[in-house]
Amino acid sequence: MNKRRRSFLTLVLSASLFFTISGANGLEIETQVPQDIRNVFARYKLPLDSISLYIKDLDSAQPLLELNADTARNPASVIKLLITFAGLELLGPFYTWETRFYLDGKLENDRLNGNLILQGGGDPLLVEEIFWHILYNLQARGLKHIDGDLVIDDSLFAEETSSAGDFDNKPYHAYNALPDAALINFLVHQFVFIPQNDKVLIYADPPADNLQIRNNVHLTTGTCNSRHSLVGMNVTAQGTQIITEFSGNYPASCGEQTLTRAVIPNDQYVYGVFKSLWEDMGGTLSGTVRKGLISNGARPFYVERSKPLSEIITYINKFSNNVMARQLLLTIGHEMNDSQGTKQLGSLAIEDWLRKISINTSHLIIDNGSGLSRDTRITARTLGQLLEHAYMSPYQPEFLASFPIAGKDGTMRKRLNGDIPAGKIRIKTGLINDVRTMAGYVHSRNDNHYIVVSLHNYPGIQNYAGTLIQDEILKWVYEQ
Repeated sequence: MNKRRRSFLTLVLSASLFFTISGANGLEIETQVPQDIRNVFARYKLPLDSISLYIKDLDSAQPLLELNADTARNPASVIKLLITFAGLELLGPFYTWETRFYLDGKLENDRLNGNLILQGGGDPLLVEEIFWHILYNLQARGLKHIDGDLVIDDSLFAEETSSAGDFDNKPYHAYNALPDAALINFLVHQFVFIPQNDKVLIYADPPADNLQIRNNVHLTTGTCNSRHSLVGMNVTAQGTQIITEFSGNYPASCGEQTLTRAVIPNDQYVYGVFKSLWEDMGGTLSGTVRKGLISNGARPFYVERSKPLSEIITYINKFSNNVMARQLLLTIGHEMNDSQGTKQLGSLAIEDWLRKISINTSHLIIDNGSGLSRDTRITARTLGQLLEHAYMSPYQPEFLASFPIAGKDGTMRKRLNGDIPAGKIRIKTGLINDVRTMAGYVHSRNDNHYIVVSLHNYPGIQNYAGTLIQDEILKWVYEQ
C-alpha cells in the first residue's frame, strides 16, 4: 500500500474498532472496519463477527481489509461465481450443449411410423423460442405426423433425488425448479392475468396440451397491493392432465400481471409443450410420452446446438438463474469424468481444479451449485483468491461481462443508481433467509481495482440492514 493511501485510511478510519485475526501466513493482522460500516452494525445491533470481509487491491500483495476471512459461511447465490468460472476454465468459453433427435421407425411422405426420440444434452438455455425453432426444423426436414410416442432420453444426468419443495416448501416457485438433461424453458409457465370487462382472463405461456387452467378468480374494485398475493393457486393431477386452479379476488387496478411457476414434471412439461406447438404448426402426434434410451435402429435426424458457455454464464450470474447453475455443475461432472453427470462429480472436479491453482478447499462445500442450499460453505478468502485468479485469466473478459453492473442491469440494476458512475462496480449478490452476500470487482475513484467479498450470515440479515451494509462497503471501496 503506498503512503498516500495509508495516510488517507488513517484519517478516515482513526475512530475504527480494531480486530485481530489470523492471516493466511499465520501472522496476526490488525484489520480496521470503516466507521460508516460500524455505524450500521451498531444501529441494527448486529455483531461484527457475523460477517466475513476480504477486500484487496489487485496491485497489492496484501488485502486492504479482511475480517473473519477464513470463517466458512453460506454464500447463497455468490457460489455461482465459482461454478461459472470453473466452467470457463474446465470446459472453455466456446463449449456448447447438443439436443439431438432420432427417428425410431420409417419416415415416408412426412409421416413417421414409429417414435421420435429427444436426447437431452443438458442445455441450460433451451427456452421456448429455441424449442419452437427446433420444431420448425423438424417439420421443414420432412417430419409432420408421428404415429408413435415422444421418447425422452434424459440419461446424461443422474436422476434428481431431491424434491422441488425441499428448500423452503415452495415446490412451484420457479427458483426451485430441478435440473434435467432434457430441460425445456427452465420448466416454467408464465400465467398471465388480464382484466377484461367483468372478468379476469388467464392463460399460460408457453401453452401445454396437458395443462388445464380453472379460473375461479373474481374481478373486483379497490387498490392493488401485491401482485404476488392477488390470488390463490392449487395444483392437482388428473390422469395425464395437470389442473391449475386459481381463485380469489383480483382488483382491476392491478392491470395485467404475470405469475411464473413450475407446475409440471419435466417429461410431462416437454410433452405438453411439444404437442401444443407441434399441432399448432400443422403436425400430429398420436402417441404419448415416455422415458427411454436410444434404440439400436434409431437414426439421427436433427441436432440443435446451444449458445456458447461464454453467453450462458451471463444469464446465470446477471439474473442469478438457479437451475442453469445446477445444469452447469452437472455438465462439469459429466465432461470431467466421462460419465453420467452428478453434483458430487461436478463438485469433486471443481475442488480438484482449485487445488491445482493453489486455492484452499478445506472449508468448501458446493452442494448443488446454485446457492439455494443450507449446506453450501466457502470462506471469503477462498472466494477472493478465485476472483484474483479470474482477473488474471485469459477468460477475464467473458467472466467480467457476466457480472451485474451496479445501477444498470441484472440483480444490481436498482442498487447504487446515481451514487457511483456506471460500470465501476460489477457485483454478484446472494440472498436467502439469514444470508446476505456479495462478491466482485470495484474500479475506484482513484483508478484502483479491488476485489470485494462480503459473506454475512445472521438471523434476518436478508432484510434491509444487510443491503445497507453492502452498499456502505461498496461506496467506501469506491472512494479508495
